[in-house]
Amino acid sequence: MEKLNFQQKIAIMRILFDIINADGRIDARETFYFNKVAKLIGIGEEHRPTINEANSLLCLLEINSLDDHQKQEMAKMMGQQIVVDEDINVNEMAIYELVCKTCGIDIKFDDVVSSDQIEKSTRS
Repeated sequence: MEKLNFQQKIAIMRILFDIINADGRIDARETFYFNKVAKLIGIGEEHRPTINEANSLLCLLEINSLDDHQKQEMAKMMGQQIVVDEDINVNEMAIYELVCKTCGIDIKFDDVVSSDQIEKSTRS
C-alpha cells in the first residue's frame, strides 16, 4: 500500500487483528498472514502494543480517510485474513461488512477472494 501514515497503518492492523480474534480461534495461518501484511506496510513487532491498544472504532475513522485504491487494498486484506484459515466465520464477515459500510468501501467479499478460496472454506 502506498503512502500510509502511521495511524492508518495501525488502523489496518487493528482491524485485521479484530478479524483474527472474531471467531475465538487463532490459527497459525492467520498469524502468518497478519505478520506478512505488517511487514508489507512497514509495521514492526515493536508496534504490537500500539495495535493491541488501538480503539477499533477510532480505527474506522482512519480507514475512512484512505483513498479509493487504498480502501480496495484494505478490502482485499480483510478478505484474505478471513479465508486464510479456510473457515469463513459469521463474526469475521460481520467485521468485513461493518468496515465496508462504515468506511464507504463498496466491494463485495466475493470480489476480493477467489471462488476457489470460498469453495475450500467451511462456514462457521
